[in-house]
Amino acid sequence: MFNIVLPQAGIAGKLKGYVEHVQGAKFKFSGKYLNEKGPLQSGPVEISTTFNLDSGIIRLESFQAHIKNLAVHQPQLGLINPDLTLSGKGIIDPASGMADFTNLRIKAGKLPELQGTLSYRPDNHGLCRLKIQNPLPLLERLVEINLPDFEHWDKEGQFSLAIELHEIQSSPQAQLRFEFANTSAASPEGTALVDSMSGNLFASSPLDDPQLNLKIDFKKGEALYDTFYVNLTKNPLHLEFNSPLPDSEGNFDFTAAADWKDMGKVKTLAKMKNIFGTPSFTGKTEFKTKQLSAPFRTFVIEPFSLEGLDGSGEFAMNYVFNGSSQNTHLNGEMLLKNCTLSQDKLIFSGINAELPFVLSLNESFLPQADASLPKSQSGVLRFSKISAGKLKIENFAFPVSVSSNAIEFGTIPAIRSEGGTLRLSDLKMRHPFDDDFVLKGKITAKNINLLPLSPKSLPIDGHIGGNLNFWLLKNHLSTTGSLFGEVYGGEMTIDEIFADNPFEDSRQYGADFKLRHLNLEPLSQALDIGRITGRMDLDLTELVIAYNQPAAFHLLAKTTPGTGKSGDISLKAVNTLSVIGTGSGLTGAGVGMFSQFFKEFGYAGLGLECTLNDDIFKIRGLIRDDGIEYIIKRPPLFGINVINSNPENLISFSDMLKRLRRVIGN
Repeated sequence: MFNIVLPQAGIAGKLKGYVEHVQGAKFKFSGKYLNEKGPLQSGPVEISTTFNLDSGIIRLESFQAHIKNLAVHQPQLGLINPDLTLSGKGIIDPASGMADFTNLRIKAGKLPELQGTLSYRPDNHGLCRLKIQNPLPLLERLVEINLPDFEHWDKEGQFSLAIELHEIQSSPQAQLRFEFANTSAASPEGTALVDSMSGNLFASSPLDDPQLNLKIDFKKGEALYDTFYVNLTKNPLHLEFNSPLPDSEGNFDFTAAADWKDMGKVKTLAKMKNIFGTPSFTGKTEFKTKQLSAPFRTFVIEPFSLEGLDGSGEFAMNYVFNGSSQNTHLNGEMLLKNCTLSQDKLIFSGINAELPFVLSLNESFLPQADASLPKSQSGVLRFSKISAGKLKIENFAFPVSVSSNAIEFGTIPAIRSEGGTLRLSDLKMRHPFDDDFVLKGKITAKNINLLPLSPKSLPIDGHIGGNLNFWLLKNHLSTTGSLFGEVYGGEMTIDEIFADNPFEDSRQYGADFKLRHLNLEPLSQALDIGRITGRMDLDLTELVIAYNQPAAFHLLAKTTPGTGKSGDISLKAVNTLSVIGTGSGLTGAGVGMFSQFFKEFGYAGLGLECTLNDDIFKIRGLIRDDGIEYIIKRPPLFGINVINSNPENLISFSDMLKRLRRVIGN
């Protein structure tokens, strides 16, 4: 029996066994080590080795140690009082306390065998370092234990792992360094991908007061989850986590922080309770970013394919939280400072806000409606300027409250535009974060001048007003009420406004338009189709727009009867209507002769019926006389008829667009 005392390492015990002299300074030992003092407690350690005593140095060859019931209880690591086997070669300097083991093989419990080196230095109160050459099999096993959903992922990469014990003789501290490079992984269904990820993880904990201090750096690589993509080469991420180990009841406090380049910074302080049973938690979080553009692109624009939308400015969010694995409540405030949101010609600039919010999150930490939530306080949303084409609004502000149950708007100021006003009222959104959301409200318009707001290609001379109640759902927009006004001297009514699938590329929308006593002269001049005088009634019903072009409609357009006189129409206008109605312009010697002497003609009536359905366009004349169908009917004495000689003719809508482009340049 030998007494083993290594004060530099804080180790003491008894070594029992047999020593056999082999040759010269070479010996063979077989026996047991009984641990009395050391950083780890265990049962007897069975040891067998050949060793060489050379100048006071012990050189171990074919060393093997089998440790029974090592006092380690880490179920997350798959270690519950495991047996431990070590084998390899080593050098021990009893005088200095230094030791080095190479070609080391380690087998702990049911974990995969590891290969590496082990060294001990007495400097700085003792340092023990274990380096693992290929930790991937171990990592795969730990993933299988703790994250079974990741077990079937495809994965590859380069990894290194080192475990160290510092200040063994005074205040022992364990440290773990894990580095990963060119790491790639993919979920079985392909919704999550990691490519060329590189970085490191550093964890430390004092052994006399166990607590976890964790730092993780993602320095390069790319990651994709569903539609969310991050580039960690461009935006590296640093994470920190500090926490004592849970007490016997599964309670502990922790702090966490994230510093994500160009994305923002996050700090969290929290208390966890009963993590081994039914866990619950409370805490607070602070998030802020000096530049909103990068996170807005990463988490809003790209995932939802909102190209053309841009956002910038400062953003912060502070909230307290409490909950369990099934439900979490957040109560906090969002802060916006000098932000800009734009898409095409729609620009919201100088956005400033202090918005309290109350949210409920489900087990996947997504917002949900929750009847137990308290009502949120109101905040104020301010815009220095809003631009939408020719519409300009300055210094616009209104109160709003935000919760998982509803977003409610207070009194919204009237928008003054071109001598008129537009007002939104009774605006409220129920279940704003759920698929069954409903946004409802009322639009009141008064005397809006349409000419400055209309495109140059189709100037609309008139005013509009009216009242609309609307309900916007995920798959539908419906309205009641109507808009009405005066356009080109005629009375206009718009109603039955609707949209289907308004948030999809396949969206469809439409309305019904009715115009009475429309003055044709200024309208025809605005369209540059020739001069037409007189008045017309026009009904455009069942209008459906899809993919930014008409998909269906029914149009009735006929000059107003009872005006007491016929209208005038120029030769250019006659030719335009002939091309639209029949596909052919005016031809023949007679037309050439007329054009030498007459530029305008009288007409007794003008009428068209147009129908579009399933990309098939049909045109009928509305003036019938002696079995003849007229688009333009001349007066009894003199004029030009345009006859629809093929009433049942059907053409594709694309062909009709070609006709229109022939006669209307815009």
